[in-house]
Amino acid sequence: MARLRKQLILPAEHGSWSWLLVPFLVGTAVAETLNLPVLLVLVGGLALFLLRQPLTVWQRLQQGRGRSSDAPLVRRLLQILGGIVALCGIGLLGYGRFVLIWLLLPIIGLLVAYTQAARSSQTARTLQMELIGAAGLALMAPAAMLAALGQSYPTVWLVWGLMAAQNVLGVFYVRQRIADTHERPFNRQPLLWSHVAGLVLVMGTAVASLIPWLAVLPFVGFLLRAVWTVQQPRPIGNIKQFGFQEVGVELLSGALIAAGYLV
Repeated sequence: MARLRKQLILPAEHGSWSWLLVPFLVGTAVAETLNLPVLLVLVGGLALFLLRQPLTVWQRLQQGRGRSSDAPLVRRLLQILGGIVALCGIGLLGYGRFVLIWLLLPIIGLLVAYTQAARSSQTARTLQMELIGAAGLALMAPAAMLAALGQSYPTVWLVWGLMAAQNVLGVFYVRQRIADTHERPFNRQPLLWSHVAGLVLVMGTAVASLIPWLAVLPFVGFLLRAVWTVQQPRPIGNIKQFGFQEVGVELLSGALIAAGYLV
């Protein structure tokens, strides 16, 4: 019997956990509601998130890549995780949260894109795929808000925009730091200008009174960090410590955004 290995279920991008959970926490905080539909979104979202890795492994096994002995276990993981997603979906529909169906379209599209990348022997960790994935994981914020109240309103999508921007900028920053660590040539301009564009866009939204001004503060910090990074190579001294620091930054930023809506 195959032994359960983390490579069969856990995504390789460890930072993606915070890209998923921080938006959920922010969406729940802004909605100021924690009910059973919100918990179903959390459980179903986590199962759907974990579904990607065994699905990718399964695609590779169908092409004769990987350990054939893993096939029964991977199949079982797909059945269990898929069953959890289905049960949570049925529960949400039972609570009348039909509006969440619209969020399934981009999520399914994202899963298809990753599995197609695995099928074509292309790496799923390209910049484009990471950016799409980061923005897609931020959908946990509107999912929590829609589950909480059962209806859509403008704040739902503005909060998603903030969380998607935070996640996307995190991709640029982390990729730059990793490139510096491995001494790889890397164009530093996208890091800087993506952060400038992010701050300008968020500030413009705040000026229009669509989001609270406190939500702008994290993006000021992101830009200052990007300016520090582009000046010269900034290799990572301790990768594990760096990972925890990034999680802390995501949590602090999310807390500030949520506080802006609550105060």
